[in-house]
Amino acid sequence: MTDATVSKDQQTLLGIAYADQTLLATQIAMFAARTAKAPETLALMRDITDELSDRYKLDDHARATMKARIEETINLALAILGTQKSTPTKANPNQH
Repeated sequence: MTDATVSKDQQTLLGIAYADQTLLATQIAMFAARTAKAPETLALMRDITDELSDRYKLDDHARATMKARIEETINLALAILGTQKSTPTKANPNQH
């Protein structure tokens, strides 16, 4: 393969990854919005991330990568919901 082909393939895979992340964030936001406690629901994802990292004994790099991707996805979901941050103690004031 040429460098141009590899670069194009990497860009294609990156585009697919971002599209998947967007779809997941949208689905997560829709689920969280239905719970009446969206920030708490999204904060639970951080706990799940820690649990999976521990269970599968991920090395530091893999753990950091996983957490960064989860944070990006949570932030996208929060943007969809129209909130600034998720916390385990405060409900989304925009929820009805």
